[in-house]
Amino acid sequence: MNTTLHRTPKMLARAVLRRMAQPIASMACAMAGAICSVSTPLPMVALTFDDGPNREVTPKVLRILRRHDARATFFMVGENAQTALPLVRRVADEGHAIGNHTWSHLSLPLLTPAERWAQLCAGKNVLAPYGAPLFRPPYGQQSWHCRWQTLRLGYEVVAFSLHVEDWLERDVRWMATRLIERTKPGSIIILHDNIYRNILPQGQLDRRPMLAALDRALAELRRRYDFVTIPELLLHGTPVRANWYNPCPPELEPALRRHISEQHDNEKILAIAGQVS
Repeated sequence: MNTTLHRTPKMLARAVLRRMAQPIASMACAMAGAICSVSTPLPMVALTFDDGPNREVTPKVLRILRRHDARATFFMVGENAQTALPLVRRVADEGHAIGNHTWSHLSLPLLTPAERWAQLCAGKNVLAPYGAPLFRPPYGQQSWHCRWQTLRLGYEVVAFSLHVEDWLERDVRWMATRLIERTKPGSIIILHDNIYRNILPQGQLDRRPMLAALDRALAELRRRYDFVTIPELLLHGTPVRANWYNPCPPELEPALRRHISEQHDNEKILAIAGQVS
């Protein structure tokens, strides 16, 4: 039976619109989609760390990486970086890449365009000259408007293909096993050397379990993979992109809006962003 004959005009119109939208969505993804992994035949993997730098934890991460001859990419919060510039330099000097994670880790879709622009520019300016043109949205939340602004600044948005929920109270063995079993060539792994603006009642602020899991997993994985920075990984493969446009979950919005309301230094942010004299 030809089911097309039984469709209403409205159903047919929706079907046509969906068909027309597919190439547009594919083109948008190819141009502006977030990089989730890299397609490569080489045994290369990218570790990434968010929310730092942390004066106590980040040096411990660096020691673990050095012990296992691994490089990583650190997506830093400008507000943290400004008070730890020697540590930012150390991260860069030890061969790691540094990306922008905004000035103060607020949910970008909940901000006005001017506020988003200030967050992006202030983070970028504090991380100069060490920052690469890489950006990761706080909480993984991004809209088309956010992506347009990051495009204007020349940023690639980097998402991830593997996480171990290190922001929750997870067992060291569970996290290490998950890393060992799920890592594959071209993986982009997200971990946290700091937890900034925690919004979860069960959030794990203690970074010791993550550090132990990282050390344990690298001891095994370095036999099979080279751990490189995001720019290095992109040189040896093709980015796998996705239309990564995640709205703010309704149950988290009150906490995220509270963080925005507590942001009292907007004039300071604008000054750092270069928008006021």
